[in-house]
Amino acid sequence: MMLVRFWLLILVVISAAVGLCAETRFGRPVVKLAGDQEFSYVQLDGKVFPVESRGSISVSCMTYRGRQRYYVEVAISTKSARAISLAKGFVNFEKLGYTVFVTSTLSSAEEVRAAMAGPYIPAPPPINTTTTYSGTAVTTGDITTLNGSVQTTDNSGWYRLGQAIAAQRYYRAQSQEQSFATYLETFANERQPLIIEPNGVQLYVFTFQQLRPKKKPFTIKVRVGQDEFPFSYRE
Repeated sequence: MMLVRFWLLILVVISAAVGLCAETRFGRPVVKLAGDQEFSYVQLDGKVFPVESRGSISVSCMTYRGRQRYYVEVAISTKSARAISLAKGFVNFEKLGYTVFVTSTLSSAEEVRAAMAGPYIPAPPPINTTTTYSGTAVTTGDITTLNGSVQTTDNSGWYRLGQAIAAQRYYRAQSQEQSFATYLETFANERQPLIIEPNGVQLYVFTFQQLRPKKKPFTIKVRVGQDEFPFSYRE
């Protein structure tokens, strides 16, 4: 819990503004912010998170994209001596001309985990040997002399090496996906409180799905009380 608390608290430490954004998050491309916005930034896990502050409230938002879903991380902190209450569905995904709906983050975590479950299954082995025949014929007068050779090559060593490399890559990817699934389960918005304690901070992860996948500009809007914090993106 102390590690999780540290993870959350660091999000509210606002650093000097920079113009860079993380390129990937859990192996998925981070969607770039539109260029006409001004944010402060905080760095965490080698990634750069944009932060917008208004009064005692600070909101951070990062969006990255999978094959079927958008993953949206929202951290909200307050320096107020009073608790703040969030409305259900306080994060909205708006893409002009397209239908986008919120999905279960916990179900998304299950799908991520299931997609890389089980051991590595090697490809069927090829024929282990290759036999090459070559020959020549030399005729002198009425006599023809035949010369030939047969060469056999064992390919099993290359197959074993290739499968070892493929298995290593598979288990590395599996470990990353299992970690991502655990992260989604831990910070899924469904499991987080909608009340943030005085001088507190809370992280929420949402997943959204687009009815007709198409890369177009969109906006994530985070509502805290009467204030709305927009984060515009371009794809």
